[in-house]
Amino acid sequence: MPNMLLSIVAILLCGLSSVSAAPIHLIDQQGREVVLQKPAERIVSTFTPANLFSLSLGLADKLVGIGGMTKNSPFINKQVGNREPSVVGSRSAGTSLETIIALNPDLVLVFGKKDGYRLADRLTSLGVASLIIQPETFSEAQQVLDLLAKATGTQDKAARIAAENQRLKNIINTGLAELTPSQRLRAYYVNSSDLYRTASEKMFQHQLMTIAGVDNVAKNIPGFYPKVNVEQLLLWQPQILIREASDSTKVDDQLAQSLVTPLIKLPQIMLPNGSFWNMPSPMAMAGALYIAVNAYPEQFKNVDVDTEIARFYHVAFGDECLSPLQSQPKCQ
Repeated sequence: MPNMLLSIVAILLCGLSSVSAAPIHLIDQQGREVVLQKPAERIVSTFTPANLFSLSLGLADKLVGIGGMTKNSPFINKQVGNREPSVVGSRSAGTSLETIIALNPDLVLVFGKKDGYRLADRLTSLGVASLIIQPETFSEAQQVLDLLAKATGTQDKAARIAAENQRLKNIINTGLAELTPSQRLRAYYVNSSDLYRTASEKMFQHQLMTIAGVDNVAKNIPGFYPKVNVEQLLLWQPQILIREASDSTKVDDQLAQSLVTPLIKLPQIMLPNGSFWNMPSPMAMAGALYIAVNAYPEQFKNVDVDTEIARFYHVAFGDECLSPLQSQPKCQ
């Protein structure tokens, strides 16, 4: 009998082992099937949003390579800490295939554009798994989070982040519930480097504004950060400006010019520097809440935006003081 029991236990353990070792089948955002034999342990992220999704899932210690905006980001540097993953390049400067291969990754996160497709194909030919991700909407950002969580066995953390994002969205929806269409503010989105470059409806920033309850006056202008002229800008008659933070004074100088004097008098909502709220990221819903609260203070007078956003950062990144608002007493 004891021998029979031992045999049964051995069979059960073997069964459990085979389940845990089952291959992980993934479909990336270009419809490519990617198979991992086990959860990824050595990850290379080639651009900034991928860095942020990885860090939100607690994968800092698995990031052996990182790309995009890294050196100038206190937020990313604090998350990465002393681990110092190798820098593999950026979308603007180019990504080094040789550096990636030398890191012996079992998963590479690639941006879904032409250069990214070529990189993914090359990695595949070399036997390196890669996921093409291209989040352009909030729903696609959630898909990225779920995809990466499945690839790394961090589904529980992804679920907690999704719940927090839904909580923030519910706060926004509740505050905007009694706002009529005629009460929605006409907003103009200002690129950090140029007053006359804005966001079209094809861009993530338009999604951010829509969820926040403001109407993007430039939504029908095609292109990525399309250029507009003074006449068009004044014709739109925006009621509020939403600005990306920047160390440059160019936009302030442009607003000071006599041609756009009416604009300088408008309320301005400045997205905090280094917040990453203006791009597809796991924390972008915090940016939508920030815009909504500042655009419609009466509708959100009972909402403590600092506390709500700090709670999100505590759940997503383990530290409420990582919030770019950082107004909690303990963070001072």
